[in-house]
Amino acid sequence: MGGLGIHCAMLTRELVKGGVEVDFYKPRINGSPTDTHVNFHELILQSSVDPVTYDLKNFWGAVEEYNQKLVKAFDPSGVSLIHCHDWIGALAAIALSKIHSIPLVVTVHSTEFDRSAFFNPQEWIANIERSMVHAAKRVIVVSGWTKTLVCEKYARCDGVHVVHNGFNPLGVHKTDYERKGRIIFLGRLTSQKGPRYLVEAARVALKVIEFEVVFAGSGDSEAEIRRISQDLGIQQSVKLLGRVSDKEMKKWIVESDAYVLPAVSEPFGMTVLEAMSAGLPTIISKTTGVGEALTQVLKFDFWDTLELADLILAIELREPLRKTLGIEGKEETKKFSWEKCAQNTLEVYKRALSDG
Repeated sequence: MGGLGIHCAMLTRELVKGGVEVDFYKPRINGSPTDTHVNFHELILQSSVDPVTYDLKNFWGAVEEYNQKLVKAFDPSGVSLIHCHDWIGALAAIALSKIHSIPLVVTVHSTEFDRSAFFNPQEWIANIERSMVHAAKRVIVVSGWTKTLVCEKYARCDGVHVVHNGFNPLGVHKTDYERKGRIIFLGRLTSQKGPRYLVEAARVALKVIEFEVVFAGSGDSEAEIRRISQDLGIQQSVKLLGRVSDKEMKKWIVESDAYVLPAVSEPFGMTVLEAMSAGLPTIISKTTGVGEALTQVLKFDFWDTLELADLILAIELREPLRKTLGIEGKEETKKFSWEKCAQNTLEVYKRALSDG
């Protein structure tokens, strides 16, 4: 489950704890929901789309079908507010808000500009996102970084509220800070996450000390990472694991010296908190949203591979730094929780309802 799915599951759970009744509409993808804390409405689609290798025509067909079925399935009885979490259901949310005169709140978890790493964004998706944020009474964003993008790219600057995500600790704790000679990347291998910059930085740092770079995740940049590693002559020091289980991920975290996220544009970065909560020293780009609320991490400009190489060397060569970042970083993550996220979301709901 990606960050958006985790957010929706945990947010609704906390809202229900606080006495909010939630009806959750979603497309049926794999199996039935396991949570029973909300009223689920799953819409079965006739369109068949592979979420990884979809062709644009079939994908748009599925989106269109979902929105049409959502409008038909929606029951406005007792509904005080509509909360839309993604552009895929935005057209239906906008229509339902107008038809039934129900206030709309939207959460922007990422923009098309984030997902495309600002290279050739799909204009039709960006247009839907633009319409979505302008139709909403209030807009929630997961970071100040995303708030800036919503203002600059979609011209919605007022009524936009930053509500940071919570996260779920992995339940593993790093206690040994002796050098392992390993740097790890956790997450999807896409241009948005900037994995190529880690490979380029590793080439520089490897001239000073031996270590390996482990990529735990899959995505459309996997072939590019293999090619760049070979072109730079460091393929023996780069390991691509593909998608890993939670158990395997915990093992790699404990056996690594640092987690690096060189994202071109990461709206929040839940994996950052997961790694830090396990006591793993962490290096992130300055365009990683969660970094605005963190001090116990090392930060760099995603494109500056020389700076990243220096930070990797600082981690690899200095055990006191590894230990300090690990211990202090773990403590810092305690200020993030889904309960706090839900409380802040409720405050936005109240403002939307009072807007009239």
